[in-house]
Order: sequence, then C-alpha cells, then structure tokens
Amino acid sequence: MELRIFGRDAVEQYVPDRDEVCISISDPSAPPARLSPRFRAVLRLWFSDIVEATGPEDVLFAPEHVSAIVEFMERWRSAERLVVHCHVGMSRSPGVALGLCDRLGWPVDELEQRYPFWNRWVRGVMVRHRESP
Repeated sequence: MELRIFGRDAVEQYVPDRDEVCISISDPSAPPARLSPRFRAVLRLWFSDIVEATGPEDVLFAPEHVSAIVEFMERWRSAERLVVHCHVGMSRSPGVALGLCDRLGWPVDELEQRYPFWNRWVRGVMVRHRESP
C-alpha cells in the first residue's frame, strides 16, 4: 500500500486516481474536511495537535483512536493507497503514518526525514496500544 500525507488545503483539492482510502484528522472544534467522493472509504478523527492535555478543550490522541485506525486499516487493507491528512500535514498525520509503519513493519526513514516535526505522542500511542490485532 502506498502512503501519502497531506495538509487540509491540499487534501480538499485532491482527487484519488486509484483505489484509495483516507484517514482524515481534524481539530476538535473544526468542521470535517471536504473530501473527494472518489475515496473508497474515509475514517474521520478529531483530536488536538498536543502531547498532553492542558485544558478542557484539548482532545489527546488516545487508544480509542488507535483502535479505530487499526480496524479501518484491517477492513481496507486491499486499497492501493492510504492518504492521511491533518490541518497542516506536518505533525499529527505523520505521527499516525509513522505509527502505522512501526506496527506494520513498513520503512520509516524517509518519512522521518521528510516530516521532522511529527507528533511523538501520537506515534508513541500508536506503537504502545496493542489491544487490536
């Protein structure tokens, strides 16, 4: 499966040209991104770009998010491409992508270099939470 990472503006302009699925990450108070209907499936998640909650409005990435991502990936494992996006495409979405790579044994070197500001909390929770197969 090919992996692509986008920011919100770019993904809202993107039109899949293959059998593609999307993990769409938004800020907790933001409306959902406007995505192409050509995606085979979309998993929508809302959480903050933080490494610890400091206020009531913060939504920290949690094991429930990991379970939803793992279930989504299991269901759509035959897709040719996975698109992961967040607001800017530099922190949360690379954190999720790197966590998936860690879980699935996919290479990470290029992603780590291309996205040096990936969210370490998100990746760590992705790796640590193993309840789902």
